[in-house]
Amino acid sequence: MSIWDTLLGRKPQNSSSVAKERLLTVLVHDRVKLTPDMMEAMREEIIAVISKYVDIADPDAIDVSLLHGESSDHLKADIPVRRSRS
Repeated sequence: MSIWDTLLGRKPQNSSSVAKERLLTVLVHDRVKLTPDMMEAMREEIIAVISKYVDIADPDAIDVSLLHGESSDHLKADIPVRRSRS
């Protein structure tokens, strides 16, 4: 593990932890009742709304996902935006 992983509390990923994470993702999608088509439609709508306010750096790099939390599930959107020039 690198020093950054140690400082940030990251753990190395082995195949069982990756499989567990994928299973949790599938379970979250099942609980929330979102199909892949619905996730893609939501992603496109998020892009449309966000692009009204900021310049999106790379629309293909946008990642929208559902995450499993302790008391609730979370929708996470990772959207790269361009910096405005001052």
